[in-house]
Amino acid sequence: MNRDMPTISIIIPTHNRSASLLRTLDALRVQTYPLQQVEVLVVADGCSDGTVEGLRHYTAPFALYFIEQTNQGAAAARNHGAAYAKGQLLLFLDDDVEPTPPLIKSHVRAHQNRPSRVVIGPYPPVLQGRADFINIFMRTWSETKFLAMRQPSHRYTYRDLLSGNLSLEAELFTRLGGFDPAFRSCGGEDYEFGVRLIKAGVPFTFASDALCYHYNHETTDLDRLFERMRREGHSDVLIGLRHPELRPTLPIAHIEAYCASLRYIMRTLALTLAFRLPKAGDLLAIPLRRVLDLLERIRLRGPWLWLCRGLRGYWYCRGVAEELGTPKALNGFLRNNPNCANIDATESEIDLHDGLEVAEKRLDEERPAGVRIRYRQQSVGRIPPQPGAERLRGVHLRRILATEFAKPLLKALAVEGTTNEFINADHLLADFKRAVLCSTHAGDVTDHALYLERPNKKHIQKNQLI
Repeated sequence: MNRDMPTISIIIPTHNRSASLLRTLDALRVQTYPLQQVEVLVVADGCSDGTVEGLRHYTAPFALYFIEQTNQGAAAARNHGAAYAKGQLLLFLDDDVEPTPPLIKSHVRAHQNRPSRVVIGPYPPVLQGRADFINIFMRTWSETKFLAMRQPSHRYTYRDLLSGNLSLEAELFTRLGGFDPAFRSCGGEDYEFGVRLIKAGVPFTFASDALCYHYNHETTDLDRLFERMRREGHSDVLIGLRHPELRPTLPIAHIEAYCASLRYIMRTLALTLAFRLPKAGDLLAIPLRRVLDLLERIRLRGPWLWLCRGLRGYWYCRGVAEELGTPKALNGFLRNNPNCANIDATESEIDLHDGLEVAEKRLDEERPAGVRIRYRQQSVGRIPPQPGAERLRGVHLRRILATEFAKPLLKALAVEGTTNEFINADHLLADFKRAVLCSTHAGDVTDHALYLERPNKKHIQKNQLI
């Protein structure tokens, strides 16, 4: 691949979002990367809103192609676009994002610095002044997600792969088989592709300056959120069937996490209704959904979050139940794990007495799935192999010590009577602060590099459209 000026194929799957798609294409007209090196492939997935007709009359400064297919889903559309792409790098964008001018150049720079990897860019939501609870909730999720990935010590998992702003080498995409089109009706193709990338040892990189603005949340509402949770239940079952070693890590195995308000009682109620009395559960969900609107009007955010979490848990269970059918099938799904023996269980053992730099270097050289940590004769802790997560790197160590093993580390130091020479206290404190920042409610911690108000800009004339 030409590392200096690679050719780029931008692939945009779309379904009946012609106005949003035009906004995306208009933003691509003003990219700082040479547009003669760029081609854009729009895959119209069963569109019936004039999308194709609009594309026929759209004049672009880059090579623009459109491909029509019957309604097969986003995964098949991305694969279809990649099959026709000629670029050395594939850049996948959603049809409801507005790329900033340096987007393409930022993706290319990330690949030039570290080739043969996946590059993920942020696409925070544009709420346009709306402060209703559902949009605050979605913005909080987005900020938390992208803020965590900005940290150098972040350990990537398959759930960090987001195809709304994603690039990788075309050869790598082809070699791994692309997205799984079986996830057509339930989503989750991002996560499943992420699993295969992690297994293949492909590094993930977050490029904070490869920025898009996400307009999908202009139409976000509670019903869409609950439907999304239902689809996540379906997709998690499919992921577990394709990658059985992940079953213990899926939310299915910890459904109470979605229903933490009443723990066991709400978990049992959600599962009972979802698996045994789905019609009754759906009827009960209707008035509870209206209660959320009432809580919104009187601005009771705490009760709103409590009830919303319970309903999200119920609809997630409904998706799981629709895939598996019975509680017995769910128990079998979680307990029968034929691929457990194939889980990468390579572990290293490090002694912090040798120094943090030495320990970090060992992790970078060995890249174990897990590690046992000690200080001289004292055990500090164990990081077990985590299915679906990247192998450990040296940069992960200090954050883990600062958050998960702070107390046992101090105890080991005290028992050994050390003065803690091996560790730079300032560095450890800084890592601790960053870790706390990542776990803080994102509504109170805003990454200004991503979420400052967008600068005013001249509207692009669309006189080339008919």
